[in-house]
Amino acid sequence: MSATWVRSSPANSLLPFLIFLLSQGACAPTVPKTSTPKRLVIVVLDQFRADYITRLRLPALAALSRRGAVFENAFVGHLPATTVISHQVIPRGLFPRHLAWSDDLHRDTGGLLGPRGGIHDPGEFDLDRMRQLLAPVSRTHVALIFQGRGRFVAVGQKRYAVFAMAAGASGSHGPTGPGDLIVTLSDTLKEGNPFGEESVGWVHPVGLNVPAGLAGTPRSRFWLDTRPAYGTENAVYRLNGHRTVPGPDPERPGGDAWVVDAAMHLMEREPWAVAMLTLGAVDRVGHMYGAQRDLDQPNGSQVHMKDTILQADAQVGRLVAFLKEKGWDRDTILVVTADHAGMGASDWHGRDQPGASWGNWAWGRLENAQTVAQIRPQLAPLVDAGLLALYSDTALRLYLKPGADLERILAITQALPGVVLVARKTRTADGFRYLPVFSEPARLSPIERRWFEAMVPGLLDTWACERGPDMIALLDERTSWGQPGDHGGAQHAVQAIPMIIAGPGIPAGHITAAARLVDLAPTLWDLFGRTPPAPMDGVSLGPALSPR
Repeated sequence: MSATWVRSSPANSLLPFLIFLLSQGACAPTVPKTSTPKRLVIVVLDQFRADYITRLRLPALAALSRRGAVFENAFVGHLPATTVISHQVIPRGLFPRHLAWSDDLHRDTGGLLGPRGGIHDPGEFDLDRMRQLLAPVSRTHVALIFQGRGRFVAVGQKRYAVFAMAAGASGSHGPTGPGDLIVTLSDTLKEGNPFGEESVGWVHPVGLNVPAGLAGTPRSRFWLDTRPAYGTENAVYRLNGHRTVPGPDPERPGGDAWVVDAAMHLMEREPWAVAMLTLGAVDRVGHMYGAQRDLDQPNGSQVHMKDTILQADAQVGRLVAFLKEKGWDRDTILVVTADHAGMGASDWHGRDQPGASWGNWAWGRLENAQTVAQIRPQLAPLVDAGLLALYSDTALRLYLKPGADLERILAITQALPGVVLVARKTRTADGFRYLPVFSEPARLSPIERRWFEAMVPGLLDTWACERGPDMIALLDERTSWGQPGDHGGAQHAVQAIPMIIAGPGIPAGHITAAARLVDLAPTLWDLFGRTPPAPMDGVSLGPALSPR
């Protein structure tokens, strides 16, 4: 079936969805402004679905919802909907096509990192590399609102998430300022490490300006044991110990509790003005056992989605209580959102074997990461037709060699299970675009089809740039080619996220206006009464927050 999608600008492509939202009416906030905010805290819940809050009656997020502005129709708003992309978007207000890397694989078209055209894994970039790449696009970073007012704090278990949201936060002080506090966890220590054999299997705080009280000594408070598997030994994406779950020691909890403890440790001791926390536990368990599917049919290990979600909610509650105890709640705007949601695939095409996670996601030669040489049988014909590298989750991304057999690749790709649209990157007078060359939305459920037809044209435009994949395939709401639970695509379950903004001057209420991650940065510049020094792709949600 030939493609029939109408091309439009990202703004115009949102029009059908916006008209639909307006037709539903909005609950206008009614609380007047009371004081000027001075601080900012952003909490990103990795792979957190919007429906978790009501489905599990999460107490902390429900309480925050009652006193803040809740965007009921918040969605990621860009492709791909993944961690290493969204943590760039959130603080900068730019679409992936304008950022340092636009996908979970990065084609180095300029030869900045090595051979021109080489494929890299951005998840393996260290802080210095991310500072180098993100410096040109960090003029709108929300931390610049607070320059000279206090220190910038960033904490999370995942290094690439922390570095992506923190690099370039201090603008004129350099790619990152001398006072920035950036804290994450090291790689797992192996035999022969400088801390001794008793530290094998442990991780410890690393980053920028990590204070002695956090760095500690081997097996001290903020060191975590990654060895316990809690029955996940045979999972495709096995647990990494207390990097993800709290563990049995109440004096040294890991997982999301570690993130909040570390952040509170810094905020209590430093003159901070802006803090960004990224909590990664729900994402890990979601990948292992299928996001929401594990709520209906809990897996046989000791690690379950419900417990992990409740733990994430509890940490938000602890942070809210901490801000109130310190008296900071009166001058702090708190944002809670997610980098993407997640989908448990009933039609999953990955390898179901222990440790197959990276091979399920990526195939091909990478310049800075483990090369995956074994491709799944259904995808193998793409190699012969000229495939250079592949990334797969709830969307397929194909990087092609020069002279690749495009017609054959298209025929193979559109016949793969779950594919509802294939788009090819094309250079136009307006720049690069993803132009659909195959679409069959009739394969979708009626609700999902309505979502796709309203949203996909605009979502595709957020992605298209020279360094991105040459061809992409979007999938239906049941299919993943990555992990049992995954993200990345345009499905409503992957795109729909929570977004709550609370604090001084923020009226409480539920808002039906559409809200995207790219809109957060311009909204925050607006709320703090500042004018950003460079244009952004997002638009301020301030009008939706104004009393009527």
